[in-house]
Amino acid sequence: MKTASVIINAVMFLTTFIIVVSFFRKDGAWQIQRGLKAFRYFTVLSNVFCAITALYMAICQAFDRVTPATIFLKYLGTVSVTVTILTVFLFLGPSQGGYGDLLRGENLYMHLIGPLLAILSFCLIEKQKMLLNTALTGVVPVLLYGAVYLYKVVYAPEERRWEDFYGFNKGGKWLISFLAMIVGTLVVCVVFWVVCGG
Repeated sequence: MKTASVIINAVMFLTTFIIVVSFFRKDGAWQIQRGLKAFRYFTVLSNVFCAITALYMAICQAFDRVTPATIFLKYLGTVSVTVTILTVFLFLGPSQGGYGDLLRGENLYMHLIGPLLAILSFCLIEKQKMLLNTALTGVVPVLLYGAVYLYKVVYAPEERRWEDFYGFNKGGKWLISFLAMIVGTLVVCVVFWVVCGG
């Protein structure tokens, strides 16, 4: 099982790394601004965060140095990409007219394969019993991103705003969207807590 964890986590890191590098390349040239713009998306941030925790897990597993902190970091990364896959299938697909673009190219990995690998590796191999209040801290990455997204879409000066690419402020209903994401993430955290033997 340890070997499986090392392999899966290494694959997650390497695949995400290759995809992220591709964001900075177009038509054979480096495009730094294009790459940086990709980091506006929670999909990218959650996958990168999860990939970093996966790399740490793979190294710790390889050298028999897995600690509760190692597992907790992987848990945070897993919750983050779980929110990504659920948002895609429960909200973005229906609201954007289908899943074609959402599951094409690098999105197939970042919206589906990567999150599934993280969930399966954590739940089947790496999970460890944790307290409920510890599990609920899995909401922190979503809370932080939600606050940034809210500011950049609703409150930032006009010239510095992002477009509402997730549609969370459609009809001015940002508060409902914000609360739904937080509550939904807390539910995900509770599910993982139960799976971990809570």
